[in-house]
Amino acid sequence: MAETEEAYLARCWERDICPYCSRIFPATQRVGSGRKKQGGFCSLACYGSYHAMDLAARQARVCTALGEQND
Repeated sequence: MAETEEAYLARCWERDICPYCSRIFPATQRVGSGRKKQGGFCSLACYGSYHAMDLAARQARVCTALGEQND
């Protein structure tokens, strides 16, 4: 059975491993939302790269909503 993304992110959190680049880092360096199920990353670059598709989709939704408001 395949591991869910949430389970993978939680496992990486517990082991202090960046889910994007697989680098081991100190827990005090963790970057992210602060929620174990959303993962912890070694840097903002890894956080942004991991969530790039989601962030792009959010941006498209915002642009669409703003465009509809101006019409």
